[in-house]
Amino acid sequence: MNDACAPPAAPVSAPGTAAVPHESAVLHVRGTAAYTDDLPEPRGTLHAALGVSPVAHGRLRQLDLAAVHGAPGVVDVIAAADLPGVNDVGPIVHDDPILADGTLHFAGQPVFAVAATSVDAARRAATLAHMDIEPLPAILTIDAALAAGSYVLPPVHVTRGDAAGALAHAPHRIRGAIRSGGQDHFYLEGQSALAVPQEDGGMHVHTSTQHPGEVQHMVSRALGIDACAVV
Repeated sequence: MNDACAPPAAPVSAPGTAAVPHESAVLHVRGTAAYTDDLPEPRGTLHAALGVSPVAHGRLRQLDLAAVHGAPGVVDVIAAADLPGVNDVGPIVHDDPILADGTLHFAGQPVFAVAATSVDAARRAATLAHMDIEPLPAILTIDAALAAGSYVLPPVHVTRGDAAGALAHAPHRIRGAIRSGGQDHFYLEGQSALAVPQEDGGMHVHTSTQHPGEVQHMVSRALGIDACAVV
């Protein structure tokens, strides 16, 4: 038989290369997945917006929230000093304040929160704060962080056997770099939460988290209440 007339060979499907639908794909593409932001809001629900840092690194010398308090629809405004519990939301390394207190570590870092009668009112009010900021030197790239020895955690090296010796005698060595701008999975729902106060100071939280136990502990610490009071 002439090879030119032979039917094409069937594609080989190796483990790990088959097209397998994501377990939530059907719900997502149909728009029937139930997200936190789809929940009906209880009567009287307030909407929160954040006032954030405009600089990548700086020292917050003064925070003037008078105009925020006076904006239409605003019910309350809180800064770091108003938190009743621990101002930290770092689950492993406890260096991530809920609201910035003194030093600003990245552009977009939450500095204060506004509660208002509508999303629009809260967002508009959050833009009215006056922040007196002393700019500080900022590290803006991974290369600059490596050069400065600025790490989130100490470097960890995992080796087995004589890795250095094997590399030194390897007939071929490849060196390169790859950069990716991706930050999150496209199929995850937007970050949102609905917090409903309960009897005796408890809190019932609906949230788009992948770690409800962690959120329970962070909320209890921030509010200064027992974890069993947070659902």
